[in-house]
Formats: sequence, C-alpha cells, structure tokens
Amino acid sequence: MSTTVKTDILSAERKWRWPLQDVFGDLRVRYGIKIGLAGMLALFGAQVIRLPHDNWAILTVLVMMNAQYIGSTAVKVVMRVLGTLGGAVVGVWLVGNYTNTPMIFLPVLFLVLAISGYKFGPFGPRLVPYAYFLVGLTTLSVVTNGIATPDQVWQVGIDRTEEILLGTMVALLVSTVVWPRSAREEFVTASRVSLEMVGRLVSLQTEAYALGTDPSAEVEKIRDAFPARLSILRNLVQAGSRESTLFAARLSNYNGFLVSLISLFQGSFALSQWRHVDAAIVERLQTELRSLSGAISEELSILSAPRRPGEKLLPSSLPDAFAAVVQKVEELRDQGFFATQSLQNAIGFGTHFAALRSLRDELINIRNMTEGLPRFGEPLPEAKTHWDLLPTIDWFWVKVGIKSGLVGVVAITLLLWIHPPGPGVLPLMAWIQTVLTRPFIRAGGTGDKGIFQNSFFASLALTGCIIVLLLITPFLANYLVMNLTLFAILFGLGFLSARFQGPNLWILTAWLAITVFVGLNPQQPVDSQTIIDSFIGLMTGMFIGALISRLIWPVLPQRLLKDNLLAVFSGLNALLRDDPHPERVKAQLALGSVEAQQVLRGIRMRGCTEQEKNSIAALIRALQAMVLRVGHLVSYRKNLPEAAEPLLRPKLERLEAEFSQMLNAFSECFRQGDCWREFPTLQGAVIAMDETVQEIRQSGILNVHKVTEPLRMLDIVGRYHFVAGDLEECSQLIRGLRIDRFWGDYAL
Repeated sequence: MSTTVKTDILSAERKWRWPLQDVFGDLRVRYGIKIGLAGMLALFGAQVIRLPHDNWAILTVLVMMNAQYIGSTAVKVVMRVLGTLGGAVVGVWLVGNYTNTPMIFLPVLFLVLAISGYKFGPFGPRLVPYAYFLVGLTTLSVVTNGIATPDQVWQVGIDRTEEILLGTMVALLVSTVVWPRSAREEFVTASRVSLEMVGRLVSLQTEAYALGTDPSAEVEKIRDAFPARLSILRNLVQAGSRESTLFAARLSNYNGFLVSLISLFQGSFALSQWRHVDAAIVERLQTELRSLSGAISEELSILSAPRRPGEKLLPSSLPDAFAAVVQKVEELRDQGFFATQSLQNAIGFGTHFAALRSLRDELINIRNMTEGLPRFGEPLPEAKTHWDLLPTIDWFWVKVGIKSGLVGVVAITLLLWIHPPGPGVLPLMAWIQTVLTRPFIRAGGTGDKGIFQNSFFASLALTGCIIVLLLITPFLANYLVMNLTLFAILFGLGFLSARFQGPNLWILTAWLAITVFVGLNPQQPVDSQTIIDSFIGLMTGMFIGALISRLIWPVLPQRLLKDNLLAVFSGLNALLRDDPHPERVKAQLALGSVEAQQVLRGIRMRGCTEQEKNSIAALIRALQAMVLRVGHLVSYRKNLPEAAEPLLRPKLERLEAEFSQMLNAFSECFRQGDCWREFPTLQGAVIAMDETVQEIRQSGILNVHKVTEPLRMLDIVGRYHFVAGDLEECSQLIRGLRIDRFWGDYAL
C-alpha cells in the first residue's frame, strides 16, 4: 500500500467522529444520565427488597450524587455506612426512651443535629463530611417517622437505615463506574487552561513591546476572565479533598499551586512595565529583554502543554535568559552608564527589574508545583509544608450548626404539638435547606439574601407541581411509564445543575419534590389530599428554614465579602510584622482573595450598582497584586547590602510603619461601612527613602562591590515603591466606594 493511501486512511480515521460524541461529551448530558440511572437503580432496588419507602433511597441518591468525584471508594463506603448506622442508633434511642420527656429529647436532638451540621462544613483534607451529614439525616428521618409510632421505632430505624444505605451504595456505584470524574486530573486540566491564559497575557505584552501596539482591551478581557478560572480550581480543591484520600494527602500541594498561579498571573504584568522605563536603558537592554520575553513565553507553553502521567516537563531556557540580562546590566554598570542616569530613572529601572526577577521566581515555583501535583499511575509526590497542624474552629460553620439544630427542634416541636400537613417531609426540608445551601455562598451563591422571596416563588412552583400531579397521577400507574417519567425528571435536574458548585434553594426544592413524587407511589390509588398535604409540608418546612436562616446570623454575600477583605488587610499586616509562618499567611491571603471574588458575584441588590461591583473587583485585584508584592518584599528585605544598611534601614522601617497605618485605616473603613474619609499618605516616607538612595549613590559606597549589590538595593527599594503604589491605588478605589448603600442587613 502506498504512503499516500496510508496517509489518506489515517486522515479519514482522524476525521471520523461518532455522531453522538459531542452530545455525550457534554458534562451536563453525562451528569443528567448518571443521576437518572442512579435514581432508577435505587427505585428498582428498593422495590426488589421490598423497602416500605423507596423515596428515601431516591433522596439519598440525589444528595450523594452532588459529590461528583471518585476516589477512595472503600473509605467513603465505610464512612457513610458508619454515619447512617450511627444516626439510626441515635434516632431509635431518642424516640424509644425520651419521646415523652421533651426536656431531654429536644436538647439531645438539637445537639446531634448541630454537631452534624457543623462537621459537614469546614473545609480541609477530610473524607468524613458526608458521614456526619448522614448521622444528622438518618437521626432526623427516624425521629420524624418514629414519634408518631414510638412502639415501632426499631422497625422505622431499620427501614430508614436500609433505604439510606441503598441510596448511598447506588450513588457510589454509578459515580465510580459511569463516566467517573477525577478531581486530580480535572485540576491538572483546569490549571493548564489557566496557564494558557497567562501565556496569552504574556504574548500580548511581548507583542506590544516589540510592535508598539496597545493590548489594553485584550488584557482587560483576560483580567476579567481569570477569576472564574481561579474559582474553578478552588472549588475542585474543596471537592477533591472530600472525595479522595490521595487528593487530601497532598492538599498543601494544591493550595501551593493556587498561590503560585495567582502570583504568576499578577507577576506577568511586569513585562508591560518596561515600556515605562527610560528609553535609553531599554535600548541598551533590548536584545536581552526580547530574549527573556521569549524564554518566558516558551516556559509558559511548556507548563500549559498536555502532559501524560509520568511525563517530565521539558527543560527551560529561562534561567540562562535571565542570567544574560544580569550580565548585560553588569557590563553597563562597569561602563559607567547607570551613573549618568537620574535617580528617578535608576529607581524606575530597579523597580521593574525587581518585578522581572519576581516573575522568574514564580515561573520556577510554578514548574516545581506542577511536577508536585499527584497524577494517575504515579507514586505520590513529596508533600509541601502543611501548616494547619492543630484543629481550628470555623465560626461560620459553628453558626450554621447551631441554626441546623434549632431548625430541626422547631420542626419536630411543630409535629408534636400542631400536627401540620406533610409531617414526613417538613423537618427534612427545613434541616437540609439550612445545611446544604451554606457552602454555595462561598462559590458565588446569594446565601440568605432574598430567601423569603425565593421561598414564595418556590412555593408557587410546588403549587404547580400539585396541579400537574393531580392531573397525571392516574397515568403513572404503569411501571414503565413511572420509571421513564422519573428518569426524564432526574435527567433534566442533572442537566440543569451539573455546573453548579453546590445546591441552592431551587435545586433543593427539586430534590424534595422528586422525593415526594416517588413517595406517592402512583402505582396504587393516591388520595388527592395526600398529594396536597405532602407538598404543603415541603412549603412549611421551607419557610421554617428560611425564617431561622434569615433572622439568626443570616449568611449574606456582603457580610462574607467584608470578612474576607478584613482578613486580607489583617494578613498583610501580619506579613509586614514578620509572622512566624509567612508561607501560611500568603496562602490564606491568596485563597481568601479568590473567595472574595466568588462572593462578589452573589451580591445583587439595588444599592450595589454594576459600577460599584467593578470598583470592588478592581480593589480585590489590587489586593491580590499587593499580596504577591508584600510577600516578595518580606522575603527580600533582609538582603539589603551591608554598606547601605545603616542609612537605608530606618527609612524602610518608617515606610513599613506607614504601610500598617494605611492598612489599619482600610480595615476601619470596612468595619464601619464608611469610605468617605481621608487616608494617610505615603509620599513623605517614599521621598525620604528616595533621598537616602540618592545619598548612597553620590557617596559611591557600593561602587566597589559587584553589580549585584547596587541591584539588590534598587531591587528592594523598587519593591517598596510597588507596595506604596498598590496602597495608594487601593486608597483611591476605596474612597470612591459607597458601601454604606448595601453593607447592612438588607433585602429580606
């Protein structure tokens, strides 16, 4: 066979595509099929082993399928089985012994639900959150169904345990076998896309430098799109740490990669700064700078290229290119070129040289971090330093836990005293709503803002469900029709919710409505009043959860944004004060800024205009850049040349003190919700530092040293200039905010 024919055949094979390949390649389609299949398997299994309430198996499937990633299946099975059995034992014990003793029954129930709600939430390398969640869910289900017939509570406990275990096993089976998703591999893929964006940013700035073009519009698009990529990576870290022991074992590696990626993105803007350096300096370094820009682009291409597990990264020319720049600078210094430059030009050169050095360091760091991410078929790489060695209390989730315990007690009390319609789903709706929707706020949700309006509209949707069910229930008596209808409903839910980072009120309402639909068992005659009562129970539980969630420690995006910004200001101050764990602080600051960007998307209220949100987004970006620069400043400030130390150190310490004063002023502004004030100025301290640098230049005390000594001084001074400029930019942005319009507890 000729080479031409072989080539044509290979070309045809590459071009041939399965007609439905794109359809089934869509994440939404896959997730919809997986949820539909899991629901049908759970329903079939419940009917085969004759469980009395197959709707509980369906509900468990819906909740467990929310954890979409595989990993550590055996550990997850053990944890979730233990959680279910533990909840069943607690529920049977409570109902069997203390139903007639409310002074013991209700406080113990509150404690169990509160601990379950709290332990479900805090983020960290844990595989047990759903085990705690199942303790609360099973306890509440046994109590809800057992208080009416306490003499049969053991049977209720056994039934609920079997139903929940069946749903758990089916969800794990389908997630593991059908289109399994790996958080480890998806993180690598998503990080590659993020690095491609940084590479595009570098290319735009290199082209602008070489061709004199203005890339500002394209750069702004990348700047606006990059936070979404960071959010995807941050959410993958949270999901992966809960589902995979391998992921959780190297959580510090993933967090370190995120920090380096943010630093790399901010550092990439350093390339554009060379256009602002004096033309005479740039012209002398033009060849070396172009070579360095090319090496940076090459390095980003290597980092963002697809790489199979076990495949090593290609070598880089970046160190040699940067060394060539340093060598050229040394030659120019020996020729006396820099002595003829003004102080302003010398400091400007030092500032941007410092930025370029930082970019090189970040690229080297991101290379090391990339090679340190766990992959399939590879032994676990060495773990990066993990700082959170001692358990800490997450007060956000403490409040959520207290509210979840309170909402469960209120719902059970209503069942005992008032006997509302739909008792089987009322406490469940209230408790799950309080617990499951909390993490979503940190991924861009709206939290408790507008929860009453949303509950009202959800109630209207449930009323429509009642009408539809009253009309179609007789047609669902056929087993095949029932299963096809259930699959269609579950597929639609999965298709619409696949890309959500967590269940919101609408998804939760759909879950419970599907559970009620299955529980009606339309294969037998269903009383119309039963349908109506079941959905009224959902509505009542929804409003109980909304009332307690909104009135007691409401979770509002503007409050979380405020907490995040205050934490960033406090962390920057901690870095400047030589915190004993600077790497931990930098990681917390970088990840906190990502969360602030996510939370900002959830603020939708009249007082916060689009212009206001853009200003806050610009402030967050400026703080991200400042986190990078303060971190570098703290790392390099000890390298001040010994000859310049006595003269320059007091000026730098004064400037640091004024940095802290300005950060404290920012914190006070956000605590009080009032930005109409004058902030301290840094001009006097900056001028004093520059004057001292001029004295050192004129004295010539560094001329006897290698070029690295004056470069080190200019490098450090440049970093102080960067931080001072960032703080001045932040003060301008903050002064223009009107957070008093939306900072409070508004929008019921």
